[in-house]
Amino acid sequence: MPMTPMDIRNKEFRKGVRGYHPEEVEKFLDTVSKEFEILYTENFDLREKVQRFEQELKQYKQLEGTLQQTMVLAQQTAEEVKQSARHEAELILKKSEQESTQQLIEAQKKVSETNEEIEELLKRRELIRTQLKSFLNAQLDLAESFNKSSGISTKVS
Repeated sequence: MPMTPMDIRNKEFRKGVRGYHPEEVEKFLDTVSKEFEILYTENFDLREKVQRFEQELKQYKQLEGTLQQTMVLAQQTAEEVKQSARHEAELILKKSEQESTQQLIEAQKKVSETNEEIEELLKRRELIRTQLKSFLNAQLDLAESFNKSSGISTKVS
């Protein structure tokens, strides 16, 4: 068990014949006791400080651990956000490409339909032209025949 200042003060020595001078021993013990008390108090205070510092260090280490976990979590979250954004961008791009392809197919279909309509109109025009020409020729033949039978001469150039 460690010695205390009180132990030093209360220490008793046996006195022998021609032993130490009691006043000097008492004075010395008193001085040693006071010095030891100062050292003992300082030691006690230092131990308390060490305990406080150790407690603070423990708290700082816990805080450091929490900060590291938070940092890792933030990095993971940032990576997940990046991956999600990339995935979403890929989906948007894919959808856009599909829509563009669909619009191109529809435009080509409309062009094809329009070309078919133009072909049909050209054929109808040619048919009408041919029918009109036949009709006009028949009318001319009829007019000539009418003129021949009535004796009128008509010349069409």
